[in-house]
Amino acid sequence: MIHSILHQIWNQRRSNGWLFAELLIVFTLMWYCVDVLYSFTHAERQPKGYDLEHVYKVRISYNPTQLVLCSTADSLQQFCFKPMEEVFRRVKQYPAIESAAMWLGTDAYPRRDMFQGYTTDSMHVVAANIRYVSPEYFDVMRIPIVQGSGMFAADKAAFASDAGSSLLFSSAEWNPSASPQPAVITCDLADSLFQTTAGILTREFMDYYSSGLRYRVSAVCALQKTDDYARYGPFILTPFPNWFYKTQNIPSISIRVRPKADTNDFSARFFQEMTSQLQVAPFYLFDVISYKDQKIERDAAEGITPYIRSARLIVIFFVFNVFIGLMGTFWFRTRHRHSEIALRMAMGSSRARIRAQLLGEGLLLLIAAAIPALVICANMVLVDVTFTEATDASWGRFAICTLIVFLLMALMVVAGIWYPASRAMTVQPAEALHDE
Repeated sequence: MIHSILHQIWNQRRSNGWLFAELLIVFTLMWYCVDVLYSFTHAERQPKGYDLEHVYKVRISYNPTQLVLCSTADSLQQFCFKPMEEVFRRVKQYPAIESAAMWLGTDAYPRRDMFQGYTTDSMHVVAANIRYVSPEYFDVMRIPIVQGSGMFAADKAAFASDAGSSLLFSSAEWNPSASPQPAVITCDLADSLFQTTAGILTREFMDYYSSGLRYRVSAVCALQKTDDYARYGPFILTPFPNWFYKTQNIPSISIRVRPKADTNDFSARFFQEMTSQLQVAPFYLFDVISYKDQKIERDAAEGITPYIRSARLIVIFFVFNVFIGLMGTFWFRTRHRHSEIALRMAMGSSRARIRAQLLGEGLLLLIAAAIPALVICANMVLVDVTFTEATDASWGRFAICTLIVFLLMALMVVAGIWYPASRAMTVQPAEALHDE
């Protein structure tokens, strides 16, 4: 059978040459389109390193007329620390809230980023996203801890008198007054700093721009990224420093709402009920927004959603047209071979054998065209002309896209041969030969 198929392909090499060229070009272009779709889909399905389901962000602002410029630690404590601690305490007491945490730094679906440089030897500097967090943050955001999870099972509600810190949102083990300060770092930051992710608990590193500020690895958490289509980036999570109010940076509060209480009107209900409660001079409730809504707002403002939607529609439209065009080519080619089909039937060939012959020719031509097409696609990967903004160009990605394209094109070939061949075999051989 294989020998007969190869012989037939060779006998029709002139027409098959054009078909081979068409298959080569279509395979290459289609592979690139599928690769783009795969990169978006794969990036979207990758875990962000935290869980934003039922999580809202409460933003606190301050009234400039009530703001007191603090020049001493006591005044900072009285007019800044204590009012913010009271705001935080009242938020946590809201019945629908499961847990709450305070944080400052790089946000999810970023409205702002905060970076800092870190090093172990003052020579090799690693830039990382920094996020100052209260100890409850790991519970609110459901951050997977890879190493050192024991410290976060401890009491997270410890007060200043127990922690040795001036801040309510600290604990005995999550204490900004400690030296070196505790820090939770992502796996990629650990690898960049220590060239390994194993056995790094309690190892130390330092702030590159503040050489006197040292950190101790308290835990290693899973990789994190700022949004669905971003790459994973290095993160460090560390306790709130006692100085952050001096810079007039007001922290945000993330709250995890009980699933049954997380209704469509939760934001409006919380704002209405808590506006008066959270007026603790100089602070007041600015707004409350779910991370789902924040994503929608950010994507709309930056054109991310229209861009991705347009890219997907263009690719799908192209694939559809290729499907119709390639299927039509094989359909036309098979219909013009009805005399050959009739002759084979007159010589005693069964319908199954004829169908296998025609399908075999088409699929072998596809395989022959796929080999140089894959060489072209592999070189596209090597010279970095593929879409890599969201996902790395790995050989696993290459193999998956190749398989998808081959199966799609095989379907096109089969669809373009099966039906017209079946119709041709319903005609009596004598009638078909007479028409010729």
